[in-house]
Amino acid sequence: MPTNGGRPLRYGSRSTDAPSAAGIPLLRDRLRDRLRTPLTDAGARRAAVLVPLVAAADGLEMLCFERTHEVLEHKGEICLPGGSIDPQDAGPVEAALREAHEELGIAAGDVDVLGLLDDVHTTVSNYVITPVVGYIAAPRAIVCDALEVARPINVPLSGLLSRGVESYELRTPDGTLRTIYAYHIGGDRIWGATARIIHSMLTLWFGMDGDRA
Repeated sequence: MPTNGGRPLRYGSRSTDAPSAAGIPLLRDRLRDRLRTPLTDAGARRAAVLVPLVAAADGLEMLCFERTHEVLEHKGEICLPGGSIDPQDAGPVEAALREAHEELGIAAGDVDVLGLLDDVHTTVSNYVITPVVGYIAAPRAIVCDALEVARPINVPLSGLLSRGVESYELRTPDGTLRTIYAYHIGGDRIWGATARIIHSMLTLWFGMDGDRA
């Protein structure tokens, strides 16, 4: 059950400025200088996602998509491009770039890989996901995989950082206290592992003011 009514979070004061390409070096430095937390659950399947930060006329956008109802897992959810790490992949970066190309037509050569966020575990599907943050300075036309992608979604970072867009709940369905994040933006609801990844990146990038309103 929710324990706090889904109160909105507030990011640090730097987030009040519209995020632009000028902030990419800061994010790169913070990804490089931090101590990343990997997960080593032997029973979980390994996956990787790309967090594509795309240059746009009004500032940075994050490219997500809505999954179709033909996919096996997470039908209709809004997610980041990615999938299982295959044996032929050299690691999570290669897997994330391969999946992003297969799902949205993003060319690996167009992505400036900034670094990796902490691994995220999905309870229901039992994946350990490694998020790979990348910057795309000159985006090309999106080419969707019709089986997996219902529609691409360009999410403005300024919208994600707006007060009240992100909310959280504390739930204990299995007796363990967990924070469930969600973003409500443009009529869409982003939640689950994708929301956790977004929250992790925004907190690292912009910090928090230290209180919750």
